[in-house]
Amino acid sequence: MPDPLPAPATATAAEPLPPGSLPPPPPGRSLPAARSSRKSGRLARAARYAAAAAVVGAVAWLAVRQLLPGRHIDEVLAATATVGDLEIVVADKGELESSESVQVMCEVEGGGKITTILPEGTVVKRGDVVARLDTDALQKAINEQEVKWEQAEGKVKAAISELEVQRNKAEGEIAKAELAHVLADIDRESFLEAEYKGELDKKKAALELAKKELKEAEDNLEFTRGMVKKGFAQLEQIRIVELTHEQKKYAVQQGNADLLLFTKYTKRRKTTELEAKAKDAIRDLDRTKKSQAAATEKAASEVTAARKTADLEKRQFERIRDQLGKCEVKAPAAGIVIYFKRPWDESARIRPGGQVFFQQPIFTLPDLSQMKVKMKVHETVVKKVKAGLGCTMKIDALPGQVLHGKVVSVATLAQGDDWRGGGVKEYETTISIDDMPTEAGLRPGMSAEVKILVKTVPGALTVPVQAVTETGGRHVCYIATGDKVEQREVAVGDGNDQLIQVVTGLAAGDRVALDARNRAAAELSTGSGSAPAPTAALGSPAPK
Repeated sequence: MPDPLPAPATATAAEPLPPGSLPPPPPGRSLPAARSSRKSGRLARAARYAAAAAVVGAVAWLAVRQLLPGRHIDEVLAATATVGDLEIVVADKGELESSESVQVMCEVEGGGKITTILPEGTVVKRGDVVARLDTDALQKAINEQEVKWEQAEGKVKAAISELEVQRNKAEGEIAKAELAHVLADIDRESFLEAEYKGELDKKKAALELAKKELKEAEDNLEFTRGMVKKGFAQLEQIRIVELTHEQKKYAVQQGNADLLLFTKYTKRRKTTELEAKAKDAIRDLDRTKKSQAAATEKAASEVTAARKTADLEKRQFERIRDQLGKCEVKAPAAGIVIYFKRPWDESARIRPGGQVFFQQPIFTLPDLSQMKVKMKVHETVVKKVKAGLGCTMKIDALPGQVLHGKVVSVATLAQGDDWRGGGVKEYETTISIDDMPTEAGLRPGMSAEVKILVKTVPGALTVPVQAVTETGGRHVCYIATGDKVEQREVAVGDGNDQLIQVVTGLAAGDRVALDARNRAAAELSTGSGSAPAPTAALGSPAPK
């Protein structure tokens, strides 16, 4: 897209300038327009001081010139109002970037110190080592972690042995309890079914025997008494037989008492005792099973915990060992190495001996076959810039060649002119390059002059921006007619950094002075006009 230049201005012989004054801006050069600016505060202040000095000098000079006799219209530097298509553009400098790039970050946890790196701009292939980090601290950590892992494995083996011992102990304790339960049942059953009957029969037999012996003793006593009566036995023999009879009688009484005690009390007591022992054996067996199961489960959980701890220590060991391989930072793809940098932080520069941190970008590998332009648009004109607008650009590395593209995106948030903020607000804008020549050899960071075509105003009446100024809240031009120059109020429309549209107040062919601002200032100093307003935004549309 050709640059929108004004029609050549017709001018007579230029007037000589008084010493110390500044000349008016020549045709084709624009006054400050609403465009992107990245000037620092110091440069801005210097520009304001210079402009103020120029205005003061020009006012003084024009005031003198207005009083000089014999001044002719041919001496006025003027241009002609012309009709044509007015292209509204937003122009500024930008830098080339890769549209597709791979960013490589530090993957070593805790970061590390750089020992060696390739020079910036080196062309690398996939898998080439770009940088190496110091491994001493990492190797020490690997050795310490390996010891922890081995200790954890030893605890696993000890826990497994304890589990086996506990399982054997549980089997033995449960077997003892089961045996006690069985024996208690046998004791109860044997007493009820065998021991009790045997003892009962024995006592009954003893009682029967005692009764028979008592019967014999009674018979013998009676016989002895008869013999004594007949005189065949002595009286002393009766006493002996009576004593024997008493003994046998007592034995029968004792047998009856023993049998009653055994059948009525001993049986119940023994049965109750044996049944209680059997029940206690059941309870003891249940307690033993539960306690041994709990002990076994505890031993098993200790094995599980020890194994998990060992697995964690192993994974930690493998993770740290894998970090050792990441100390060699390799290129994931082919490209040219561009190191990460922070302009405001020299300590963050990627260099041998420098420190990098985990997840810190180290370098990028831009794809040089796909490039784009990043530019910053001033806040006063950013509302005009939309995605999809056509652009032209001239790249310093390709002199005389005009490339074309489109606006891809406009940032939502503004950026300040420095890290402290509070300066000029600009919005980062991305421009595509649609017709980049192959093998152009373009590199990231190259400069490009970008012009964004906002719109085209067909059949616009335009004059150079130097021909219009604002005074007393009105836009005015100075028309050169005949042998005089007169002020005329105009209404302006759109404009760019060179031309401005005049909606009313002028006609095609009118000749306008290119020192409108100086003339307004001179009128103000002589009291014949209103104060001129700042003209920093002459290229913008007139207020509605």
